[in-house]
Amino acid sequence: MASLNRLREGQVLYTVTRQKVGNTTLTRAAVHPVRVVRVDLAARRVMASWNGNPERAFSESQVAKWKVTKPVSRPLMH
Repeated sequence: MASLNRLREGQVLYTVTRQKVGNTTLTRAAVHPVRVVRVDLAARRVMASWNGNPERAFSESQVAKWKVTKPVSRPLMH
């Protein structure tokens, strides 16, 4: 988990979200990169680019859910 006080500009973090697999009830874990652009400790906000999109502000509670190391995906078991 990421801590606002330890973030650096240019650091790449990762988010994990659940996504539907096609038109089924199955879901999968999707890992997206988040590039930190600016850290504002006074306002407790981070300007970051999520999944290559334009940068925007993220709150401290959102940043706390980000992963510092890239999660390893496991193959599905049949």
